[in-house]
This record gives sequence, C-alpha cells and structure tokens, in this order.
Amino acid sequence: MLIKVVVPLVFVTIAVVAGADGPDFSFGDADFSVEYFKAAFNASRNEVVSPLSIRLALAAFYQVAGSAVEQTIQRAFYLPLEKSVASENAAGFLEEVSTNQQLQVAFKVLKNQDLLSDEFASTLSKVFKTAPESVEFADKRSVVTSVNTWANRATNGQIRNFLKEDELDTNTELILLNAVSLKASWAERFSEAKTDRQSFAFRNGIRPVDMMHETVEVLYKVAPEYHAVQIPYNEESDLSMWILVPRGQGNFDSLVASLSSDLLDDIETTAMPRAVDISLPRFQIRSELPAKKIIEKMGFEQLFAESDFSIFKNRKSELSDLRQSTFLQVNEEGTEAAVVSSATTKFRAKNAQFNANQPFVFIIKKISTDTIVFIGHYSNFEQQQ
Repeated sequence: MLIKVVVPLVFVTIAVVAGADGPDFSFGDADFSVEYFKAAFNASRNEVVSPLSIRLALAAFYQVAGSAVEQTIQRAFYLPLEKSVASENAAGFLEEVSTNQQLQVAFKVLKNQDLLSDEFASTLSKVFKTAPESVEFADKRSVVTSVNTWANRATNGQIRNFLKEDELDTNTELILLNAVSLKASWAERFSEAKTDRQSFAFRNGIRPVDMMHETVEVLYKVAPEYHAVQIPYNEESDLSMWILVPRGQGNFDSLVASLSSDLLDDIETTAMPRAVDISLPRFQIRSELPAKKIIEKMGFEQLFAESDFSIFKNRKSELSDLRQSTFLQVNEEGTEAAVVSSATTKFRAKNAQFNANQPFVFIIKKISTDTIVFIGHYSNFEQQQ
C-alpha cells in the first residue's frame, strides 16, 4: 500500500498598514496540534490539517515579532521564550528532516521591492534555507502564476490552483509559502487481493467503501470508549499513523471532544504490541482551511491586529492572512485502474479486531522527534474530486 500525503501548503501574507523553553521543536507540539485540530473541526466534512506546517511558518515571524505580539505568538504556538532557542530548534528540526526522502519541507518567499530587515533575511537564509523573490504585487497574474507553479511543484502536482487573482490584496508586501509533503509505504503492506466492498457508517449515511484488510503486529490500545492502533510506515520514513475509532460507550463526537496531549501520551505509553486484524478504508481528503480564522477562534486575535513585525527595514508590518491547503490520499499502488477484488477475508479469532468502518481520527507522526505532521478525521461521505 502506498500512502501519499501531500501536503499542507501554508500561505502567510504581510500587508502594509496606512511557555517555558523546550529542548527542541517538538516541545509543545502535541498541545498545539490538538488545540488547532479541535478549533478547525467541522463535523460536516472530512478534514486534514498540518499543525507542523503552521508552527514552522509562524516560527519565522516570531524572530521579528515586537513586544505587542511576541507573547501572543509564543503562547499560541508553544514556542520557547528565547527567540534564539526557537530559531535553533526550527533549524535543527529542518536539518534532520532534510535527509528524509519521504518527508520533505519546502519554503518560498515573495516580497515587494523593499529591503528586508537583517534579522528576517538572516532567518530565512540560515534557518529556512530560502532566499526571497522580489515581485510586483500589482501584477497579480504574474504573482499568482509564480505561487501556483511553486505549489504545484512542491506538492507533486496535488495542489495546483492554491491562489486566485481576486484573493491577492493590492496591499500585500510579502507572501511566505510552506509545503510539507509525504510519500511513504507501510512497513507491512495491505494485500490488494484482500480488499473488498464493505459498508462504512458515515455521519451522513451508510455507504460502501473499498475496505483494505491485513493482519499486522502493531501497538494496540483498547479502552471503554475507543480503541487505537499504530500502523508504522517503512523504517526509512521514520513515520507512523495512529488511528482512533470509537467503541463501546464512546462515539465520534465524544472522542474528538476528549482529545488532548495527555490522552495521546497515555495511548502511546500504554499501547501494547499484538497481532491485530485491521480493516481500513481507502480514502482521500482535500482541505482548504482559513487558518487565520482558526487561530483567532483559539483566542489569539491579537496576532493579526497589531502591526509589530520588523520584516522590512525601518518599519513595522502586520500579518494579514494565514491559509492552509492540504491533500491526503491513502491508496494501494495501481488500484486506480484495477478492478476491485471480490476475495473474502478471513481473520483469526484470537487476534484483536480493529475495524475502522465508522468515523475515525488519524494522526501521522514523525517517530524520532515525536512530532505530529498531520491530524484529521474521516467521517463523511464526499464525492471524490
């Protein structure tokens, strides 16, 4: 089975205006990830978000945040109190990721003709390994073409029309783009011959789906309200997917409401290895989220209300927009042109049974850094684009 997760594409614009320090970038990651996911949660649609991509983008602006916003940005994204530590942590994480061929992070910055402040230019160069491209924002077509061309390339063709001309403000001074792309296969692949059509109890009705089946030795946790498995990707990827499904006394809404960094930590520390018969649907999700509104919903409106970022020389700017576009696809290699097999799957009764045939939460993590790369939910029947 091939897992193709592409990508949170984060878009941050700068407009002209008329906790305690952690040891690495993963510190505070679970707290922000869960809070961001729950603030973005919409029960009427499938969603996938990348808290990692948002934190990386805002870590760049933290370096040039003034006193009116620096505490807000530090608290909102669980960044170290010392900006230099935040910069070092982000640089260390990106350096470690740079050797991973299956998880890639890319940045692009477009700016007007003004000179960047020394601090921001240094941050872009040393931490994020990117140099800004000077553009004329009045030439909307050219800017949109540049943004979408880069987005298409950075996401392996999965996000092509990220920005439209009517979405580009004439007062824009700078755009920062961040893409995180993942493409990896399971450590133990699901057999295509076992895939069959089964019913999935979506929130908006029961529908047939292509259900994949395999017996795998995985970490498994069972509780009265839910059960969870960790399905690892191949060893070189340093990634795994946790799937949480309601059971017994629990339901999907209560599962989402109960999510916390403490719950995730408890699941990981108490899950035990055992043979599990896993049934998991093929699925894909495409999300377009107004990240600015989500951050404001979390209580950090001040981040976008103050012009206190020293991005350019000798003047202040404000963050005017923050958006995220994400695409995730879980499928088997070559199945798009294949006939669905009608093979019947039989599991051993002694194995734990994990049947994801109802709404579930999924979390994709980078194992060595304990970083949540993607978090989302699959709960509604939607026509695939």
